This record gives sequence, structure tokens and C-alpha cells, in this order.
Amino acid sequence: MIKKHFIFLLSIFFLLNQVYIYVDATRDYAPRNIDIELSSKNILVGSYIGGRSHLKPALDIAAILAERGHNVNNKSFAYRVTLLTSGYYTPSLEYPNIKQVTLGPALNYKEILNAKFHKEFEFKEMLPFVENGIIAYRETYQKYKNVAKDYNIDLFICDNLLNEACLDIANTLKKPVVGISSFFKDTLGPQKSGPNSLCNVSLENESFLERFKCIIVDPFKISYMLYPFIKSLNNFREQVNAKPLYMGNSQKLSLHLVDTFFGFELPQTLPPNVQEIGPVLSEEYPSLTSELSDFINAHERVLYVAFGTRFHGTVDNNNKLLQSFVEAINKKVIDGVVWALVVTPEDSYSPTLTLSDGSHIQTSLILDNKHPHIHISKFAPQFAILNHTNTKLFFSHGGAGSSHESLYTGTPMLVLPFGADQMSNAEKLKSAGVALTLNKFTLDVSDIINKIDFLLKDENIKKNSKRMEVLAKINSKRKYRAADTIEYILHSSSLNGGVNEEFLNEWIPAEYRMGFIKGNNYDIYGALFGIIFGLICGILCVTFISIRIILKRIFSSYNQKRKNE
Repeated sequence: MIKKHFIFLLSIFFLLNQVYIYVDATRDYAPRNIDIELSSKNILVGSYIGGRSHLKPALDIAAILAERGHNVNNKSFAYRVTLLTSGYYTPSLEYPNIKQVTLGPALNYKEILNAKFHKEFEFKEMLPFVENGIIAYRETYQKYKNVAKDYNIDLFICDNLLNEACLDIANTLKKPVVGISSFFKDTLGPQKSGPNSLCNVSLENESFLERFKCIIVDPFKISYMLYPFIKSLNNFREQVNAKPLYMGNSQKLSLHLVDTFFGFELPQTLPPNVQEIGPVLSEEYPSLTSELSDFINAHERVLYVAFGTRFHGTVDNNNKLLQSFVEAINKKVIDGVVWALVVTPEDSYSPTLTLSDGSHIQTSLILDNKHPHIHISKFAPQFAILNHTNTKLFFSHGGAGSSHESLYTGTPMLVLPFGADQMSNAEKLKSAGVALTLNKFTLDVSDIINKIDFLLKDENIKKNSKRMEVLAKINSKRKYRAADTIEYILHSSSLNGGVNEEFLNEWIPAEYRMGFIKGNNYDIYGALFGIIFGLICGILCVTFISIRIILKRIFSSYNQKRKNE
């Protein structure tokens, strides 16, 4: 009987649910209106250094904005993007909606880089780059100013490396400015060291003395080295009516976009106007040439080698690398090598390589692509190579772009860093469990082969590479969020009447306005400490007085007793 009642009630519920669905389906709905009253805006992307690694993240985000031009409420609306950089990046091929104005000839740092980075890397090795940037500051500032005026620029996107002129002109003109870099510049966590430091990236497990050195001593040394350059730069700033900056201060950014992601980067607390938006990758990449495709398809365990366009090793190191590749092939650790060599100077290698078994091989045979299992290529579509199933390992210098592409494709890495942020990138890749590292001063053929073998076989490396691949692919979507945020800044600036004291107040945490003591509640903690200290002192005082009274009475009673006796 109970069962029949239950079935009856269930049937009634089902019929009522169907009626509700029918009524709900016939109900009219008002669409959510997401249109915003917009107007056309002009954006300037600026980079003093130039080059693909510095320009690509900013241009990918700018290209998204350029493509968002459309008609809104029957009004024509567009984002017009102009690129200002050294040399000529030919953006028309990859970014047809972006116009370029050149700062002048492309900067050639190859000789300085290789002369400095063949030594033990220290921050002082970067000073020639700083000096060159300062010398060119006045001329660069004037070009930024002219372009800002000619193109009526509404917002600046500035590469954050040696690009003070871009940041200064934006602040001088009171325009919103977005800084973009591949690492956190001014927001290092309390247990992190900077990318150009000789310290480990993470200070979590370091001793007190090492942490003191990395947090106090090293920054002081760097500030001391930079002081004359900052002083000289401020002199140039005064000449162009830009605001001078001093140690401990930096140019004001409306937004700082960092082309990285937590998982590769060590996690830390960030202020609202600093956002990690990497890895910023293109939607499309050049495909394999027929020659490369045939070579990789014919080999099942390919090692891809690339050290970028700015770096090359010493003659001794180049010989060891070639020898390692030949012997790794002979030992069947790998069966093919693709090496992206932009320049192969004749004096960069010995004429003959002597292998570990005493045999000899002519270097020219390898460099002229006469070795059946080694392919040397001046043009290498890196992403397509890394994305190929047969590419099992990437031997790299550890640049940010190369690291991101390797993580995205799930390709383990063997990293030979030369200097700058490559040192910290190598450490972070190793900490993520997807790479092993080499030292440019202690290269050893057996060590290289053993590490290649380990990276290809270790199950943890494979598991970590897959994990990082998923993380990189999910995070790669955030360049659209970066474009959304820039849109907000642009139109917030218009509605706010420009960049003033109230601009982006909604992003400024209360502690920044309250000052160091109130913002960190140190006054509250101080008052609490005072109350606790007062209570403890009061208790101790009362206890001391009570003990004194008790002892006084005891002695008085004892003395009275003796008198009576």
C-alpha cells in the first residue's frame, strides 16, 4: 500500500515538473546587455631593446585589442596600435593591424653578451646595457614624445627592460601606462631573490646568513653600482622636464603584466595592479619545412637544440656539445638532433672532434648537414618542432619564451644558462621537475649524455612535464583577460578625466593609503603588546608587593617570637 502511494506521489511530482519546464520554456527573457559606450583609442607599444622575445607578448595582447574594433550602437569604434622600437620588426607579417615607427637601427648586443656571459655572471655584467640605454635616453624620450603627439596616444604599453623613456613620457603626459615583463620586477616576495641575483630563486631553505646576504647585502651592492647611472639618468630627465626618480622609487604603472604563471614561477602575494598573465603564446606558429618534417619523421627520439639568436658558446663548449650529440646517437640514447644555429662562424669549432673511443670525425661534415642523424638549420620553427611527437627533449639556454613553449608542449628540458634571467629560469624549471641543468664552466660529455638519458627515461620527469603542460595550456588563455584589463584602464581613464589621484583607486588596497604603520596594523599590535606588557608588569608588581608584605609579616612574627622567648 505504501509503495503504491509513493509511486502515485512520484508521478504527480513528475507531471508538475514537466508543466514547470513547459511554462519556463514559453517565458520571454530579456538578453543581458554587455555593450559599453566606447570610443576609438590609440595605443603605443614601446620597447627600447626590441627583438622578438621582448615584443611578442605585448604585441599579442595589442593584436587582440586591435581586432576588437567594431560597430557599437551604430558608432564606429577601433583600437589603433602603433609599435615603436629599435630596428624593424616587420609586424605586418604577423600583426597586420599594427603600424611600426622605428627608434633607429636594431641594437647589437651580441658582442657584449658573449664577452660578458662567457664569464661568471654577476649583476655588474649588465651595467653596459644600462649605460647604453641612459646615453640614448634623451633622443629616445623625444621620439616617444613625437609619436605620442602625432598619433594622439591614449595609453602606453611599455616593455619594462631599460625602457625608462617610455614610462617617463607616459607619466609626464599623465596617460595610463602598462608595463610588461617576463619576471616580477618590483614585487619580489620576502623569500624570493631577483632574476639577476646570484642567490637561489627560493630562499625558503636557506640559512640566516645566506638570507641576510640575499635580502640586505646584495640589493645594497646593486643599489651602490646603479647610483651613478640613476644620477646621470635624472640629469637627462631634468633636461626633458621628466620627473626624477631616486633609489627605492620606480615609475608609476597603472598595470604591471607579467608574462609568467605560478607553477613555473614561485608563488607570492601580489597587489591588484600586478597580474601574471603568461604564458603569452600566439594562436598560430610557422609550420615545419618539408626538409625538417622529413628529418623528424624519420627519427623517433629527437633532441632539439637552440640557444636563441644572441648567445653562442666558447670553442671548447661547442666542441663538447657536438661530441655529446654524436656519442649520444652512437649509444642509441637518441637517434636524431635538430640544432638551430643562426650563425656558425668557422672559428667557433675545432676542425676535428675526437670521440671518447678515440675515433675522429670532421666538424665540417656535421655543420654541412652530411651527418645522417644531425640536422643543422638556420631557420627553425621552434614551436612546431617542440610540438612534434618525435621531439623528446629540448636543449636550451633557458630563455623565458623558450621555457614557456617547452612547458606548453610538455617537452622536458636540458638547460645551459649563460646569464641574466636564464639562471633563475633554469632553477625554476628544475624545481618544477621538468629539467636538469648544466654549468657552462664545467661541461662534461659523459655528464651531458647521462642527463639526456635520465630526462628521456625518468617517470617523474614525464609526469611533471604532463602536469606543467596542462597548467601552461590553461594559463595561456589569460592574454584575453590582459586585453580586457587594458580596456578597463583605457575607459576608466576617460571617465575619470585622465590619470589623477583618484585614477584606479578601486585597485589600491587600503594599507597603501594608510601608511606603513597603520597599513600593517603595527599600531594595533603595538597597543596590544603594551596592554599585555602592562598586565604582566602589573601582575609582577602586585606579586612582588604581596610577597614583600607576606615576608615582612613572617619576619615580624619571627622577631616578636624571639623577643618573647
